[in-house]
Formats: sequence, structure tokens, C-alpha cells
Amino acid sequence: MKLVVNNKTKLGRNDSCHCGSGQKYKKCCLDKDRAAQYTSENFDPVSFKREMEQTMRKIGKIAENKNMSIKDLNKYFIGKHMDDIDDEYEEMGAPKSPQDVAQNMIYDAMDMSSGRARRALVEKALKIYPHLADAWIILAEETASTQEEALECYKKAIEAGEKDLGEQFFKENEGHFWGITESRPYMRAKIYLAQALWDLGNEDEAISHYKDCLRLNPNDNQGVRDILTARLLIKNDLEGVEAIQKQYKEDFGTQYSYNRALLLFKKFGPESKRASSQLEKAIERNLFVPRHLLGKTKMPKQIPGSYSMGSREEAIIYTDDALRAWKETPGALSWLLQH
Repeated sequence: MKLVVNNKTKLGRNDSCHCGSGQKYKKCCLDKDRAAQYTSENFDPVSFKREMEQTMRKIGKIAENKNMSIKDLNKYFIGKHMDDIDDEYEEMGAPKSPQDVAQNMIYDAMDMSSGRARRALVEKALKIYPHLADAWIILAEETASTQEEALECYKKAIEAGEKDLGEQFFKENEGHFWGITESRPYMRAKIYLAQALWDLGNEDEAISHYKDCLRLNPNDNQGVRDILTARLLIKNDLEGVEAIQKQYKEDFGTQYSYNRALLLFKKFGPESKRASSQLEKAIERNLFVPRHLLGKTKMPKQIPGSYSMGSREEAIIYTDDALRAWKETPGALSWLLQH
């Protein structure tokens, strides 16, 4: 693990501590700096998830090296701290594959504030191992000047992910793609590709990729079902929407509730008691959504990366996905305003 200190210095656990004590960072100020970084004011959920993903990759390598079963693995890591896992991984002494070395460089690049340094590290990683989906995602963000150029990068990310994982991996692990850390870069690439296709008007192809994400990862850790549902409402594919809501019938969150209200409105009209009852449930779940959908509260330039239930951030994320579906449904916004 590497930690950014004072937004400038990035230190590994075995580097000399920045305080000048002469000790390794992990023996000196690491715990104090980590505590400061993870306060509520500074907490970055994206960086935290990425750090956890790195830790999971290390756990997988340790288990592979020790030839552990799932039962052995669960027992072995009970009560383990992330530092213990890092130490175990470093002390394992197993040679790191080019893929592991390159992917760790990509994780480091994701945390860099300098675009030039990030691109340089990505290009270096690609020379070590060329099949890095995350590398092409970063290059899309850093080098593409048009949506079309970004789309080409995302296509290369998909190609890289397919070559990295291999055909047999897809056959053996369908349905578990997010649970296996090695396939997460590919799943990220699928989302970016689908969004780029949608933005460029290739809507049917985009929907196909969203559906494929749910096929590969029906647990839907990425929240694809909410995006896909909004897209299907735009396309007026009500059967598709109902199929998704049936598959995830245990979901009663804000996105599900508002999308279901719009679905029932499309099917039965503004006089439907079922539709009105569902809309009232949705409003109870998040009071901020109507103001954003109706344009009474302006959308921010940047969409939040995380949210809590019932929050303004959740309303912004939902509106960003579903506003077009509401606007293109005749009478839907007037119906919402009445409630």
C-alpha cells in the first residue's frame, strides 16, 4: 500500500518515513497518516475501494502460493489487519508476474495528481504487460480530445481485458466477474464503453453491453441495473424494465422506486392508483429527486462519486441517469409536479 502524505509525497510502507526518524514508514507514521486521511472530511470512497481491491489481489496471491482452499483462506485471514496482509505478501518472496507489476503501477497512476506523470507511468506499465484494461481507461481520460477518440480507447480496454483473462476464464467464471479481482478492470471497461456508445447515439449497442455486465455479474456490484433501467425506459422497453425489476425484486432503493413509478405511469397513465402510490413511496425515499427532475434545483457540473440513502447526492446521481426518461414521457413531469 502507498499513502499520499500532505497531498505531495507518496510513500510505500517500506520507504523511509517522511518525518526523518530513519525508520521505515510502516514502523513510524503510517498509522497516524492513515487515520488523518480517513477522517470523514478527507475520506475518498473511490481510493478506499481501490486500496481494498489491491488488498484482495494480494490475498489471492497468498492463497495461491500456499495452495489454500476457500475454507483455509477464510480461517487464515480472520482478524488479519491490512498491514499483516501486506507483510505476508512481501515476505512471501514469490516472483511477481509482469501482469502484477504492471497492474500495481496502474493503481499508483490512478492516485497521481499530475496528468503527465500518470500518462508516463501508464505507458511504462503497458510496455511491461500490454493487456491492461485500466491503462486504456486512463488514456481515454488523459489523451482523448473527442468522444470518438475516447470510444476507441475503451474498445482497446475491452480487447486488452479479453486477452488478459482468456476465453476459458469467461466460460468458467460467468456470474462471478466482480468477485474475482482480476476481472474488475474488464468490468470497468464495459461500463465506460457502454456509456461512450450511448453518448454517441449507439444506444442499442450500449444497452447490449449493460446487459452483458449483468450476465457476467448478476450481483451487480457496479449498479448497472439502475442505469440500464433508465435506458430501457427511454427506449420504451417496458418488458425489459419489468424483467430487471423482477430479477432484483428485493431492491427498494431510490432508483428502483422512481423508475418503477415511471414504469407504472407509462403502463397505466396518470390516473393509476398503483402509479401514484408508487410515486409517493419514491418521494418518501428521497425528497430531493423531484426538485432536480423538475429543474427547480440546478444540477452540479460534476456528478458525485458516492452517496448516502435519501441524500441530495443520491438525487443528483438518479437525475443524471433518468432525467431524459422522464422528459421524453409525455405528461410525466406534470404528474410528478402534482404530487
